[in-house]
Amino acid sequence: MRRPRSLRLQVVLIASALVAAVSIVVGVVAVLSLHDYMLGQVDARLNGAAARGADIAGGRGPGSTPGSTPQNTPGPTPAPTPPATRPNRDDVVGAPGQSAGTITAIFRDGTFEIGGWIASDGVRHDLTAAQKTLLATRLPTGSADRTAPVTLDLGGSLGAYRVAGRTTPTGVGVVTALPLESVTAVTGRLTLVVALVGIACIVLAIAAAAVAMGRALRPLRRVAHTAAAVTAVPLDRGEVRLAERVEARDIASTAEVGQVGAALNDMLDHVENALAQREASESTMRRFVADASHELRTPLATIRAYAQLSSRSDAEEREVRGNAALIDVEGVRMGALIDQLLVLARLDALPELARDEIDLRLLVAEAVLAARLAGPDHAWVMELGEDPALVRGDAADLRRVVDNLLGNARVHTPAGTTVHVRLDEVRTGHEVGSVRLTVSDDGPGLPAAVRESVFERFARGETSRSREGGGTGLGMAIARAVVEAHGGVVAIGPGPGATFVVTLPAV
Repeated sequence: MRRPRSLRLQVVLIASALVAAVSIVVGVVAVLSLHDYMLGQVDARLNGAAARGADIAGGRGPGSTPGSTPQNTPGPTPAPTPPATRPNRDDVVGAPGQSAGTITAIFRDGTFEIGGWIASDGVRHDLTAAQKTLLATRLPTGSADRTAPVTLDLGGSLGAYRVAGRTTPTGVGVVTALPLESVTAVTGRLTLVVALVGIACIVLAIAAAAVAMGRALRPLRRVAHTAAAVTAVPLDRGEVRLAERVEARDIASTAEVGQVGAALNDMLDHVENALAQREASESTMRRFVADASHELRTPLATIRAYAQLSSRSDAEEREVRGNAALIDVEGVRMGALIDQLLVLARLDALPELARDEIDLRLLVAEAVLAARLAGPDHAWVMELGEDPALVRGDAADLRRVVDNLLGNARVHTPAGTTVHVRLDEVRTGHEVGSVRLTVSDDGPGLPAAVRESVFERFARGETSRSREGGGTGLGMAIARAVVEAHGGVVAIGPGPGATFVVTLPAV
């Protein structure tokens, strides 16, 4: 698989490409502008040189015109001087006012007559046949008396020249050319300077972009290191604490990195909470399995022991019947424990129960009557109200909740204790519209060490595993699971003894 480019490299490439494009555009515009400006100056000089060449070819020397009268001359007016018909070479090449390198060529009837140029060292040069032919192409044609300046490469040692042609009134063609060496040299130097400056700008842009992106991406790299450190933590077992977090300075560095860092921190918090819940669930499950194994092992050991005693050859019939009765008692105890475990398993797997409409007054009254028969040495007081207390749920499960609360009060309080059962409607607070069942007694109450774990599975008032009173430690856990499955809450209430409050949504 092809490795993707890094963000830093992409940004550096984009920045260098933009700088290069801008440098090229600016450089080309600057060189072309300077070239056009200097070419315009050369054309202005060329027009002046062409006019002087046409004057010479027309027979007018510098500073005079045909038929003119010299000023400041006393005496009668002299006769006009006839124009020269054929200028000589000295008049044409190197005439006053013409700069060094200026080419002047005179054509008569399309045939070259006189021409050449004077170099900067003062030496006169003649034109070659090829140069004469090129210059002849710039002669005006038809009724035109001049041609626009154009650039021609005259070859040899001359190179590029700016060339323009004119026709004198006498029909003589004059072609004048000025060298473009200065223009080429200046534009060449400017091109070189622009290229060097552009390269330097590109290099500086690459370096600046690399440094800036390195600093900008440093927080992102630390975020990546944090994520990599988390992936190295074993999350499949045991208690897990994720101490790695994106630092506040990285979150505050840029908006984009801040969003990624904050999202990563939120995800790590969520994962840590999920792992903590998983560990707590696994710990509860391990403790539950250990307690269930212990609770089941004890009656099984008793059953096995009495069965072995009954299987002796010398065992009497009365002893065998007694052992069978004890085996039956332990079997009933183990069956009750298994039933409670199945109830908890059903509630864990199926939190949504039946939604029948139930009047809690009837259900609580039946449960209190049954508890009174089981505990006649306790005083049972009911306050069920006058109006129906209607809830939706499973009648058997709700009856189990009431039986567990009443049985807990009967088993863990001494004889003569008063158990108060009250059923009313919540009319204030955030639980308005709910039905509240309160079961309280005036017994010794719950120890402080037990209040936090009273609703845990296999939790008892004593930390030992004594089963005095027949309790398994699952009654209150079942009560909480059933109430929560009905959308309610069970909690410990205030009071001198033990008080339990169950709140269920009313119909």
